[in-house]
Amino acid sequence: MCIEVLKTTKKKMHVKEIAEIMVVRYPAEFGNENVEGLARKVGASISSHIRSAKRNAMISKVPNGRGGHLSGMYKIRQKRKKAVPAKLPKVTTGYTGKAGEYGLLSELLFRGYNASIMTVDEGIDVVASKRNKYFHIQVKTANVNQSGKYQFTIPASSYKSHDASTTFYVLITRRIINNFWRNDYIILSSSDIARFIATDVINNGKKYSLHIRYEGNKCILNKNEDVTYFLNNFEPMK
Repeated sequence: MCIEVLKTTKKKMHVKEIAEIMVVRYPAEFGNENVEGLARKVGASISSHIRSAKRNAMISKVPNGRGGHLSGMYKIRQKRKKAVPAKLPKVTTGYTGKAGEYGLLSELLFRGYNASIMTVDEGIDVVASKRNKYFHIQVKTANVNQSGKYQFTIPASSYKSHDASTTFYVLITRRIINNFWRNDYIILSSSDIARFIATDVINNGKKYSLHIRYEGNKCILNKNEDVTYFLNNFEPMK
């Protein structure tokens, strides 16, 4: 009954106010009750409810602004609504890929690289320079699939024609962290790709398939290669 009174009045109330309303609203139960006595019962009942229900309590005390609570004052506890991440509209891979290129371009500029997107894509998407050094970057962007992985493909012919110490492959994963969309960058050099092929982390074929998944704070490539070191680490590109 206390909960119903607080719900319908939709305001903070003293136990005496609650008791006065209960006498009027529920005359069969409290019509003959003394308001002062009923107020004490209301206070005891609410206190018991808060102690026993704890986080699930429907009623809460009213803060006094000094770290304590107002004596005898209560209100309906407002349940916090869980933040629902905004759903992005489905777009074609062309939009996703171009968004990844501009996302990387922005990140590089923030880090002091003079970067630009190539007008014609011949296996290199972005060229960046810093301290008179130039880097050629192939950008791959993916959203998570139904199995919780991010899938990337590098044509073997493209890799071999651009295999150089200044060539990097940036895998961009688009994911939700704390209800916010975030881009993460996995920066692999051409030699890193070669090493993964040599150690069978990446199968050697006409196309190199790279699957990324996250396990807590770890970033895993393909079956079980820990590539967390490469996650958002632009240091090798210097």
